Amino acid sequence: MTFGTLLGTIRDYQKAGISNLEVLTTLLNDAFGDWFASQGISHLAMLETDKLCLNVTGTLKHTNSVKGIEFYSRFLVVDLEDVTENPEAIADGLKSYTLDGDGAYVWIIPDGYMAALTPAEQEWEEHGGGYFSHESICISNTADTDTRCLLEVLYEDPTLDNVSCEFEVAAHRSVHYRLDKLKDENGEPLIAKDAPVSYKVTSRDARIVVQGSRILTSGENSMFASFGTVMAWCPQ
Repeated sequence: MTFGTLLGTIRDYQKAGISNLEVLTTLLNDAFGDWFASQGISHLAMLETDKLCLNVTGTLKHTNSVKGIEFYSRFLVVDLEDVTENPEAIADGLKSYTLDGDGAYVWIIPDGYMAALTPAEQEWEEHGGGYFSHESICISNTADTDTRCLLEVLYEDPTLDNVSCEFEVAAHRSVHYRLDKLKDENGEPLIAKDAPVSYKVTSRDARIVVQGSRILTSGENSMFASFGTVMAWCPQ
């Protein structure tokens, strides 16, 4: 898929007699929506028969001199006649934006629970004996900017105080945390064991994608194990 394909499709629609700008806008977003997202475009709007607007999921960082393109803070306007001979000029124009990345700013994992380790498991784990009951979260930041995230732990038990911590995720990087290894300011485990919880992850500066994982061991000598991975839920 290229911007040349997009411009050719616009011409085809117009040759077929589709001149209503709202109809053209709907048809183009239906046909190219997924591809637009891969290019950092959230929406296209036909402004005139020879002019379109592209909403960008990002912020203008600098303006290149690109014939036929007008730059604005979070969108650009394209003169179709000026870019007909060089449709990839639109791709060059998009390089002027710092992209927000994939995913969402808020993610929630409603089902959390870390089982306490048996004395034997604690000893085995201390000596590198394997993986035992714990939970993890993984965060991917595909944006062009670093972001700071807040993890909030929401207990079901009203006698337990909710806890939280913050961490950084660099641009185009990921982080993975064993939740049982997180410590509070006193060096104690941040999250209580044997306590149903929910997790909320909020990103301050960029969209992120969050995944939660759980491994549960049980039985004599931890002979039984189950492993689960679940995407978090984003409320947007």
